[in-house]
Amino acid sequence: MKLRYLHLTHRWLGIGLGLFVLLWFLSGLVMLFVGYPQLTSAERLSHLDGLVPQQVKLDAAQAWALTGRIGQPERVRLAMREHRPAYYFLQNGQWLTVWADANTGSQNQPIQAKPTAIAKADAVQAAELFQGNATATAATLIDHDQWSISSSLNAHRPLYRVALDDAAASELYVSSHTGEVVLDTQGAERAWNWLGSVIHWIYFTPLRMERELWRQIVLWLAFAGVALASLGLWLGVQRIRINRRYSHDRITPYRGWARWHHIVGLSAGVFCITWLFSGWLSLTPFGWFSDRSLSAEESARWAGAELTVQDMKLPLLSSTGIKEFEWLKFAGNTYVLARSEQQESLIDSQSGVPITLFSAAVLQAQASKLGTYGALASAQWLSNGDLYFNQDAQITPKVLRIAFADALNTTYYVDALTTKILASQDSNSRIYRWLFNGLHRMDIPPLTDRLLARRITIFTLSAGGMLLTVAGIVLGWRRVRRKWA
Repeated sequence: MKLRYLHLTHRWLGIGLGLFVLLWFLSGLVMLFVGYPQLTSAERLSHLDGLVPQQVKLDAAQAWALTGRIGQPERVRLAMREHRPAYYFLQNGQWLTVWADANTGSQNQPIQAKPTAIAKADAVQAAELFQGNATATAATLIDHDQWSISSSLNAHRPLYRVALDDAAASELYVSSHTGEVVLDTQGAERAWNWLGSVIHWIYFTPLRMERELWRQIVLWLAFAGVALASLGLWLGVQRIRINRRYSHDRITPYRGWARWHHIVGLSAGVFCITWLFSGWLSLTPFGWFSDRSLSAEESARWAGAELTVQDMKLPLLSSTGIKEFEWLKFAGNTYVLARSEQQESLIDSQSGVPITLFSAAVLQAQASKLGTYGALASAQWLSNGDLYFNQDAQITPKVLRIAFADALNTTYYVDALTTKILASQDSNSRIYRWLFNGLHRMDIPPLTDRLLARRITIFTLSAGGMLLTVAGIVLGWRRVRRKWA
């Protein structure tokens, strides 16, 4: 009797969730090749003019004074916009901009403060300059849409969405605060994402705007999927016969689609369970395992002092190709991060001398101030990352891994060229790395560094999962149709 109730539970869970699980498999395969739209740093920098320091007439303190804001900005950048240098300031979660070659007048008003017609015209001009050889066909002021949900864009909202007449059917999103292009999408990218990320994450704008509601829906759907797959595997094992076989020497009592569902379920059932479980875990149920990120306190201790506009000196360019400056603090000293399309380098803000490399001793000394971790366990230079940190040797060739002997074995990965903490790990985040990246993305040795082999593995396992769910959907549909009849 109990076994019958388990069969009924599995059957009706499958009828309710079968299509969801199939779409998760299909959309996951799409996501292997087409990611969610974003404007990468390299893409953004490639569209900027090279910095021309000779055009800069204001220092950071003078430009900041023109904003009328009190206190200090949290971040300051200098880059070219519309062939003119401009400062970008971030304060209280909002970006604003000031021209660096002018000191009075309405020119220094943010787009948001201008009349609507002028603001829209500025956004259109920014989009056309960014794309080149394309003309805007429409410009709309929006707060959110399907492709601009990311919280990383909050400091720029509302956004101007500018449609262009190029062959790629591009749509660019321009910040109403700074006039910068902050997101780009193409027609094909948007179409594939409807079949990929949107379905996979149930990323429909009205639902995604209600973050906790969205999280709970996905969380419970994934949990129900885990229950469905686990129950199915257990029932499948109960019905298989290896020694005392069924008639005609069969190991399964089923025929047709039911036979496929049984046999494939025994083969791919474990993968389905681990894949659904790891997806469920990505939503941090009950506050369980998750990635580790730097706290505000850690960032402040790493900086060693508050960043102030009075400390920001404009260094002379030592090479061409520099697209942007950003000022930062490390160990109480002010530096300028110089960005080009290929790399980032550091310049001493006071002397203007380029910094070639920070020593391990300097980085370890500052890392020891990040928390009460006790003794240093190890400090090792990495050239190809490790199991918990993916390193691109062309972008970050010198990374120091600093590990402490605390209870959580806290570890930091530091770029010795820029002083950036690229990642941090503890025992909690390491478990999450294996349970999510390992089970959900097949990021496990020996597949970690073999992209083609990993994709073939994912395709093979996903094919089994899709065949299993298609068979289940057919069986469920037949059952429902008989009920209706």
